[in-house]
Amino acid sequence: MKRYQHAKDKKPTERVSFYIALSVCLMAVGFAAWSAYSTFTESPQPSDVTYFSSLSTENAAVAQEMTGVTEPETKAPTEAETQQLEQQATEAEHNIIISENNPDATRDVMSDDASTPLKAVLKIDESLVYPVKSQQVTKPYSEDGVYSDTLHDYRAHTGCDFAAEEGENIYAMCGGTVKDISVSELYGVILEVDCGDFTVYYCGLDTDFLVEKDQEVSTGDTIGTVGHIPCESDDGAHVHIEIRVGDRLIDPLSVIGSDD
Repeated sequence: MKRYQHAKDKKPTERVSFYIALSVCLMAVGFAAWSAYSTFTESPQPSDVTYFSSLSTENAAVAQEMTGVTEPETKAPTEAETQQLEQQATEAEHNIIISENNPDATRDVMSDDASTPLKAVLKIDESLVYPVKSQQVTKPYSEDGVYSDTLHDYRAHTGCDFAAEEGENIYAMCGGTVKDISVSELYGVILEVDCGDFTVYYCGLDTDFLVEKDQEVSTGDTIGTVGHIPCESDDGAHVHIEIRVGDRLIDPLSVIGSDD
C-alpha cells in the first residue's frame, strides 16, 4: 500500500517537469523564429544592395578624384614641344610689336588674296632690290625654330638678315610711303614702309633718321643707316627685313629680283 502511494505522489512532479520542458522548447523555437525574421527584415533587399553598391562606387570615384589617383600622369614636355611653344610665344610677341602701330595688320589672313604663302608672294607684282650693298644673307627666313646665339634658345626667324657694317646705308627695297617709325625692345628702330599690297619692315636702324613719317620714297632711296638689333646682337652688324602681305609674313628672298 505504501509503495502504491509513493508512486502516486510522483506523478504531479513528472507532469510539471514535462510542461516546463515543453515550455522551454517552445520558447527556444519562438526565439529562433524571431531571430530569423529580424535578420531577414533588417538585411538590405536587392534594390537596396544595388543602391548602396552604386553609392559606394560613386563615393570611391569622388575620393579618387579628390586625391588625384585617377588623374593621368603629367608628362614633361619634350624638347620639340618646348621649342614649338617658345616659337609660338615669340611669334605672338613679335606680331604685337610689329602691328601695335599698324591697325591694318589685323586684316584677315585667310582672305582669298593671301590665304597661302604662294598667293601672298604672287600678290607682289614687282621685284624688290636688296636693302644693302653686300646682298649677303647671314640668317635666312625660317618658320621653324632657329637657334639664337643672343637669346640662347630656338625660335622662328620670320625675316631675313643681310650683312652690313654699322652706319652703312640702307636702301628702300621698293617705292612706298613711310607709314611709321617705332622703337622695339627686341628689334631696335623699325621703319615701316607701305608699298600698297604689302608692307616692308626695316629693323635695326640707327636713330639718325633720314626720312620721316608719311614721306614718299622710291626704290633705291637711302632711308636710314645700320644700327643695332638687341635680340640679334651676337649675330654681328646687319639689317633685319620682314615683308608682310595682309597679315602673312613671307620670305623676302622670294620677291627680291636678280641683278643678272
